[in-house]
Amino acid sequence: MDHVIIVAGGKGLRMGGDIPKQFMLLDGVPILMRTISRFHAYSPELDIILVLPIDQQEYWHELCGKHGFDIKVRIANGGDTRYQSVRNGLALVGEDEQGVVAVHDGVRPLLTVDLIGRCFAGAHMFDMCIPVVPVTDTLYHVGEGN
Repeated sequence: MDHVIIVAGGKGLRMGGDIPKQFMLLDGVPILMRTISRFHAYSPELDIILVLPIDQQEYWHELCGKHGFDIKVRIANGGDTRYQSVRNGLALVGEDEQGVVAVHDGVRPLLTVDLIGRCFAGAHMFDMCIPVVPVTDTLYHVGEGN
């Protein structure tokens, strides 16, 4: 069985909101639910492990009820750092488990099911995979000589 660890421990301070950015609404639905839904659309059998700070877990459950969100996830406690949070998520994957473990940022909901599938396929084939997509943003170089 394949697994995905979705890390969602940010506070969203740079976004200036009153709630952590993973709970902010994107077209009426919390961003984190959109992210989880994308992985579930890829494979309903995927083991989804959500890593949340302890003090955000009750709010998450309230949001699930409010939005009728019933995709099964297992919750791991967030750590003080991203490394610790991922490690806590990995602790829920049994040592005897087969398959691939993906790690994804909970506030990145716009990935495609095709990209998820290609990443899992690549990881199965090469033991690891890092997605690379073309940059469509406009980039400006600011510095000397400009």
